[in-house]
Amino acid sequence: MAGLYIQLLAARVWDDDDHSWREDLSGLLDALAFGDGPGDGTAGREAPPETGRRVDAVAAVLMTLLSQDATFTGGGEHDVLAARAWRKHKHMIARADPAEAKDLMLPPEQALARVASWSEVERLVALAEEDDPHAEAIEELSKAGWSVTCDDGIWEVTGSFGNPVPVVARAADRLGRHHTGGVLVRATGRKRWAFAAWAGSGLILLNSPARAWRTYEVRAPATPESRFAGGDLSAVPGLVGAPSPLRSGPPDALRTVLAEAGLTYPELIRRLFEDVP
Repeated sequence: MAGLYIQLLAARVWDDDDHSWREDLSGLLDALAFGDGPGDGTAGREAPPETGRRVDAVAAVLMTLLSQDATFTGGGEHDVLAARAWRKHKHMIARADPAEAKDLMLPPEQALARVASWSEVERLVALAEEDDPHAEAIEELSKAGWSVTCDDGIWEVTGSFGNPVPVVARAADRLGRHHTGGVLVRATGRKRWAFAAWAGSGLILLNSPARAWRTYEVRAPATPESRFAGGDLSAVPGLVGAPSPLRSGPPDALRTVLAEAGLTYPELIRRLFEDVP
């Protein structure tokens, strides 16, 4: 059945705006995992090793298709479905050998058809093997064309974007999910950078070349990504008080995140501006 669905997607049977196949693929993943997944109540029903290797590889191909035009960290309908399947079946994907399902990596029969390429499957298996809670967030940001690194408590996101505000907000939103004490992120584009400290419902923003802290309250269901998506700070609600100059010291929320990261305020300022003329 999985092979049939993969062939139908390659033949572009579904219209571009018809994503009903996503639920079907999610169900097929559940069926493949029957008796394998931790906590599903059926563990212990062992299949022959050859069958198991094939099942894992088929699951990797299905998960690759399900993750196309979706992320494992976003909040959209396709994102949520893909993330749920990923959490349930990541252990299978990590075991997969793409060569066991090479026959399912089909060439597209029509333009815009859904197919899983060898490189996509291989990359997904590598992601599943990662023992890093940030791996999915880094993968999402990297797919957007940005470089993501962590340097002594500060995440650095670099790319060719013009306005760094939406980028730093998105990165803080994603990476902050794994930092209960808050996260520090700088996004550096072609000519400008922006820095954000995000913890709880407070986001502290420094948007160069301005040299003043802006404090925002961002409460659910809003997120840093949704609040700052437009990039125009004059239109962003939730500003708390007036912007405060750098010489006034860190806002309280920033001071808390710095303490959690083991950084002093002078060290932060030095690192943010050391390469700025």
